[in-house]
Amino acid sequence: MIRIIFLLCLPALVALSGCQNKAYFEQSARTNPDNAIVYVYRPKATNPGKKPLRTSYPELLVDGQGKGFLKYNQYLTLELPQGTHKFVATGLTRDARWEPKDVDYTLNLEAGKTYYLRLRVEFNVDKMTLGSFTGQYLIHLHQVDESEALYQIRHASPPS
Repeated sequence: MIRIIFLLCLPALVALSGCQNKAYFEQSARTNPDNAIVYVYRPKATNPGKKPLRTSYPELLVDGQGKGFLKYNQYLTLELPQGTHKFVATGLTRDARWEPKDVDYTLNLEAGKTYYLRLRVEFNVDKMTLGSFTGQYLIHLHQVDESEALYQIRHASPPS
């Protein structure tokens, strides 16, 4: 009887041992040592229940140039030259699906370093009333220390 149970469970054990860790993030290789790498990510919202602006996404502009869309629980990898750069999450481009006002952050990049910017989108529960979710958001674009960012970005996906 024990042998039969073992034989029935064996395929499941073999299948599980080959599963990859889905909560794993691997940094990109720099193509030019004079550049910096910037990861801009939008993690899952931490509030319980309905997630704010889940199907909406801004376009990320760097120094006025489009670099991609920041969709829910995704990240962008950017290799940029050293110097000061302005990052803007905007809905004012043709393909963006984003109603909130633009948020921006200016970052001075050093060659060979890696930076993390988080677009945080949460409900502003202090301003919400029962049944009212419209327009009650906290939206920030800000730099995050690597020690914190790695634990958040590992659950996100690169653009598809």
